[in-house]
Amino acid sequence: MEFLEELKQLGVDVKEGVDRVVGDVSLYEMMLGMFVDVVNSNPIQIEDFEGEVLEELAGRVHTLKGAAGNLSILPLFTRYTEILGLLREGRGTEAKAAFLEAEPIQRDIVDCIRQYQNA
Repeated sequence: MEFLEELKQLGVDVKEGVDRVVGDVSLYEMMLGMFVDVVNSNPIQIEDFEGEVLEELAGRVHTLKGAAGNLSILPLFTRYTEILGLLREGRGTEAKAAFLEAEPIQRDIVDCIRQYQNA
């Protein structure tokens, strides 16, 4: 299956994402690679939700939310938005549960991007 088609199957709004970069598919694909870099440089572990101070975690989630939104990676943007809201309200346990739902989606999308970039 073609790279962008596979991302569509994962819920990414590829058309909107490409439109955000003035229709330049190559640039969009390059920026998807940069998204993987953002995920790697802003790691979130389940243990991060155990602490009492969640501001740093909220900062990382905010970064991931922005990167996902800019590329129309809607399944992650939606979940990061929810997680960020919960963290800002001090509802760490619920944010942790939302992250557990988001984690496999993030893994699938990142794996898809890596697969095609390493091909």
